[in-house]
Amino acid sequence: MQSITPPPNVRRLEPAEWPIYRELRLRALADSPDAFGSTLVVEQGRSAEDWASRLTRDATSGLDHPLIAEVAHAAAGLAWARVDASDRSIVNVYQMWVAPEFRGQGAGRLLLRAAVDWARSLDATSVQLGVTCGDTPAIRLYTREGFTPFGPLGSLRPGSLVLGQSMRLQLKEGWICTAPSGLPNA
Repeated sequence: MQSITPPPNVRRLEPAEWPIYRELRLRALADSPDAFGSTLVVEQGRSAEDWASRLTRDATSGLDHPLIAEVAHAAAGLAWARVDASDRSIVNVYQMWVAPEFRGQGAGRLLLRAAVDWARSLDATSVQLGVTCGDTPAIRLYTREGFTPFGPLGSLRPGSLVLGQSMRLQLKEGWICTAPSGLPNA
């Protein structure tokens, strides 16, 4: 008889779980070095205190929503949603990754939907993320979930030849102020 793997579960990472966050983040950077703005070398250089304070500070800020996917209580993936520093109506998604052994089970979709649901709870007008060009599974996921490309292609990080594309999910129409006809635009 074949064992049935339980479906993924997504929840918020708690500040005391920084070792789990560190492990997932380092695995993500080792597995997919061209999918992130940071590098494995940079993140490996962080002290335990850095990891702990980063998760504690951000997980309690009200502006960040660190997420973990679990399958049968095993850490399977992560995503990080953050209110944009310059426009609080936008939520950005970073660090989206699912461990290879858990891919194809819906963890990525659940992580993304949890980030979008959090953005909606904040009354955000849009959710934005960046994806490496050619990262077909990620682009397919984001497109299926309603994200569309916007803006020009850009370098993944300074000095990188890898190109990235910004994508956006419009949650609601933002306000657009225009001058009534006959009046000059200010």
